[in-house]
Amino acid sequence: MITRGSLWLPLAILLLLAALSFWIERSVQLTEISSEASQTDPEGIMENFEALRTDPAGKPHYRLSAKRLKHYSGSKRTELESPHFVQLDAEAGDVSAVSRQATVSPDGQEVDLAGDVVVERAARPGQSAMTLRTQQLLVFPERELLRAPGAVDILDDALTMRAGAMEYDAGQRVIKLTGRVHARYVSRQD
Repeated sequence: MITRGSLWLPLAILLLLAALSFWIERSVQLTEISSEASQTDPEGIMENFEALRTDPAGKPHYRLSAKRLKHYSGSKRTELESPHFVQLDAEAGDVSAVSRQATVSPDGQEVDLAGDVVVERAARPGQSAMTLRTQQLLVFPERELLRAPGAVDILDDALTMRAGAMEYDAGQRVIKLTGRVHARYVSRQD
C-alpha cells in the first residue's frame, strides 16, 4: 500500500520544475525585450541646436539647425526633427531646405527629407527667387543629386511647374521631370 507522504514528493518536484521553467522563460523574455529596447533607443539626443560648417579658410559653407537630433549607435542612423539647412554661396545664391523630419544614412551619403519639404533659392541679380515643394526629397550631397520620388511643384517669377517626380543633377545643371508634367512660362517684360 502506498502512503500519502510518498505522493507528495513527486508532486513537490513537479511543482519545483514548473516554477523553475516559468522563471527561466520569463528571464529569457525580459532579456529579449531589453536588448530590443537598447537597439531602438537613441545613443544621443540634441535639442534646439545650430551647426555651421566652414572650409579650411573659415568661409561658411552651410548651416544646419533642428528642433531635435537623435543618433542611434546600433544602426549609425541620425534622425532630425524640423530640420533647416542653408547652403551659403555668395556667387550662386543661398539655398535653404526645411521639412518636418529628415534621416541621414550611416555614411552620410544620403539625406531623406520628408513631410512638407520646401527648398528655396534666394533671389540675386538677374535671377528671381525659386521655390520647390514636395513631400519627400532625397539628397545625395557627394553626387550633387536631388531626387523627389513624388509630386513636385517648382515656382519662380516667370515659371510654374508641376511634375510627378523630379531628379536634379547639380553638377550638370540638368533637371529631369517625369510623370505628368505641367509647365506655365510667363515672359518677363524688362
